[in-house]
Amino acid sequence: MVRMNDKGQKPERSVATSLRKALAILEQVGDADGPLTGQQLAVQVGLSRSTASRLALDLCELGYLSPLSNGHGFELGPAALRLGLRKFSSLDIRRSAAPFMRTISDDTGLMVDLALAHGDEMLYFEVSRKSGSVVLATELGSRMPIEKTAGGHAAISAFMPVEREQVFTRLKAKYGAEWPQVEARINRSLDEIATHGFCTAIGTWRPDVSAVGLPFIDPRTGRVFSFSCSGIGYTIEEKRLRTEIGPRMVELVHNVAAAMGTSPIP
Repeated sequence: MVRMNDKGQKPERSVATSLRKALAILEQVGDADGPLTGQQLAVQVGLSRSTASRLALDLCELGYLSPLSNGHGFELGPAALRLGLRKFSSLDIRRSAAPFMRTISDDTGLMVDLALAHGDEMLYFEVSRKSGSVVLATELGSRMPIEKTAGGHAAISAFMPVEREQVFTRLKAKYGAEWPQVEARINRSLDEIATHGFCTAIGTWRPDVSAVGLPFIDPRTGRVFSFSCSGIGYTIEEKRLRTEIGPRMVELVHNVAAAMGTSPIP
């Protein structure tokens, strides 16, 4: 006979539900620009204030969150930070790519970044920018919707057909009546990559931002990454994107692959 808890749930289901809630809280704190209070967590995760606060305190005991000294909020704790650092350090593509990214950034005055595809988002974990240049708000560890950036479009081009269709299905539900326009932009990028090896995105994320994006699949793991080079509108023209920056970034991808002792999967 299977025992139920006082809510009529199987024990393993109750544990899984609590885990999902705790992870949702951890994700909200990780995404926030600053500490979050128990009330803010309750609203963002859709829980009662008492439940959100209890789960946050449990995460504090485990080291994944830390309470503020004034008792008015929570921030990421050392255990969560260690996990993130270990994940980043395990991606050897960073060490191979960083020198080539830095060269292009210094030569062009533009920002060059490396991102990992994760679900419907791109996680940025290496960013190179020329000292003193006007740059964007993309920072190490930040996440962007996959459909909003050149790098995101590049990652979609590298997905297997089934995975790409799953992403499109979720984006269609997200955008509703606006989906045909979003899909058309993505498909234009896929055509560009098939023809030139890179895609351009002008005003897709912000009206004043232009960028090129390229896919990179690590053949050893199958992980999908993207490289992109971007700038504020007045620092980069569309013609320069296509004739100078795009080809430089294609060369970067091949240099990174050679440094890793492999070749990029087209």
